[in-house]
Amino acid sequence: ICSFTGTMTPYREVEKSFKPYKDGRRNGSIQGGVLDFACPEASDQMVSVPVSQDAPDWLQSAKMFAICGMDGFRFIRCPFSPLEQLDLARSALCDWTEPPNVSNLELHFGSCRGLWDEHRRDPQNALLARLSWLTLGYHYQWTERRYDLAKHSSFPRDLATLASELASACSFTLYPEAAIVNFYGPRSTMGGHRDDAEPCQKAPIVSISIGLSAIFLLGGETKDVAPLALLVRSGDVIVQGGSSRGYYHGIPRIIADSAPDLMRDVENVELGEVASWLRNHRINANVRQVFDKPTALADTHRIETQATRVSSSAGCSPNQGSSERPASDHPSTKRFKS
Repeated sequence: ICSFTGTMTPYREVEKSFKPYKDGRRNGSIQGGVLDFACPEASDQMVSVPVSQDAPDWLQSAKMFAICGMDGFRFIRCPFSPLEQLDLARSALCDWTEPPNVSNLELHFGSCRGLWDEHRRDPQNALLARLSWLTLGYHYQWTERRYDLAKHSSFPRDLATLASELASACSFTLYPEAAIVNFYGPRSTMGGHRDDAEPCQKAPIVSISIGLSAIFLLGGETKDVAPLALLVRSGDVIVQGGSSRGYYHGIPRIIADSAPDLMRDVENVELGEVASWLRNHRINANVRQVFDKPTALADTHRIETQATRVSSSAGCSPNQGSSERPASDHPSTKRFKS
C-alpha cells in the first residue's frame, strides 16, 4: 500500500523485499536481517524470558522469547513433538474443514464435505488445493469486518484448551471464541494487517504454525513503522498480547522445501499422508477472544476450572517439562486424535 505522496511505506518496503517473483528472483535462500529464535545469541533484540508458573507442566520447559520494544509479544519455540504437529494438522485438514465451519470455498462451491477424503482419493483434482482459509467459532465477516453473534459454529474444545494453555505460559488469560485457520502453498503470502475487528483487544492472539517455514513481519501501530522479520518454523507459536496485539503483521514469504525431516518417517498411514501434504504447505491457526465478556461459546467454566487446577500445582520445577516425561504422559499427545 502506497501513501498519497506516491512513496512506499516502510512496512511495504520490507514486505516487498521478501516476496518471491514469478521470474525466479529471490526464490533461493532468505535474505539477511531475519531474527532466528533457534540462534537467539545472534541478536540482542531476542531476549529469553521465563515461562509463567501458572502454565501447565508440559510447557514449563518451553523456550520462550520476547523482542525488545515489542510490548506483550512472545515467541515459543516449537513445544510439540512431530506426532503432535501431525495430529494438529490432521484435525485442521479432516475435522475443521467440515461444515458448519465456514471456508473460502463456500462462495463458489457451496457447503463442502469430505475435503481431506477427496484429496486422499484423487489429489490432482481435489478441492483441497483451493482451500485458503476457514473459520471456527464465531465466523469473521470479511466484507463487514466484524463478528455476528448469530453466525457461529462450535469451537474445537482441544484447540481451545491448547490456546488457553499457551496464553497462560505467557501470563495472559484467553477465552477462545474464534479462530481463522490459513492454508498456504509455497508461493502464498498474506499482506500486512492489524487484527482489530474483535471488540476484545485486551486478550492475546495465539498463533500456531505447522508445516513449511515462513517469514513473519511484525511492525507497529501504523505502516510507517518498519517491521522486524522473524523466521517461523513448524510447531512455533507466536503470542501477540499487550500493545503488540494491535501491531501490523503479515507473511511475505513461505520458504519452500523447509518442512522438518522428523515428519518424513511416519508409520500411521493417514498421518503419513498428512506429513506428505505438509512438505508443500503450511497451516496457521490463530485463535482469539472476540468479546470482552466471554460468551457461552468460550466454555469459560471449563477453562477457569483448568486454570485453578494449574495454579494449585504451579510449584513444579521449571526444568520439569515435556522433554523429561514419557510421550504417553504428555497432555498433548492424544489431544487432536479423533
